Amino acid sequence: MNTSDTALPGPLLVVSAHAGDFVWRAGGAMALAASRCSKVTVLCLSYGERGESAKAWREGKKLAEIKAIRGEEASRAAEVLGATIEFLDAGDYPLRESGELTDEIVRCYRRTEPAVVLTHPLADPYNPDHPAAGRMALQARVLAQAIGYDAPGEPLGAPPVFLFEPHQPEQCDFKPHVLLDITEVFATKRKAMECLKAQPHMWDYYT
Repeated sequence: MNTSDTALPGPLLVVSAHAGDFVWRAGGAMALAASRCSKVTVLCLSYGERGESAKAWREGKKLAEIKAIRGEEASRAAEVLGATIEFLDAGDYPLRESGELTDEIVRCYRRTEPAVVLTHPLADPYNPDHPAAGRMALQARVLAQAIGYDAPGEPLGAPPVFLFEPHQPEQCDFKPHVLLDITEVFATKRKAMECLKAQPHMWDYYT
């Protein structure tokens, strides 16, 4: 299925394990949705402070400082993409699945009322944080539909969930079924990537 000629319907929610994931793997979809006047929200479950901030650790930065740096970078990138961003500061490496964290995701679903959800695929042998985020995003989607679930807002419908391409798709048994042409917004995605100073090696990789 090729969706290059169709507008994305309504709000878009991206559930991202770390502060950089949404840029590399969903930045084009986000920019495209924003360009078509959809409201775009990204929910970062962690700042990626332990596992995806090697440059800052090597420079001698401390944990709190690294979180602040990654949060600022991700916020700038989200702004470039036309999105709002929320952080849950759940910690990474490992990102631990819990009822409390899933509840926070449910509340985000109820607040944003997404028509489309993007998140991580459920297999990634090199980064267990990614499938953990994907599992919680899918579970929260079901819970958000339950009228009796104790969270503010109206029960959710059943928005389609798309799993974005992982960093090493051939190792994750990833088989794409939907291709989204982001050519018209790729320059915006590249600009957002360059906001992530903590991971400059990824800029050309994803270009």
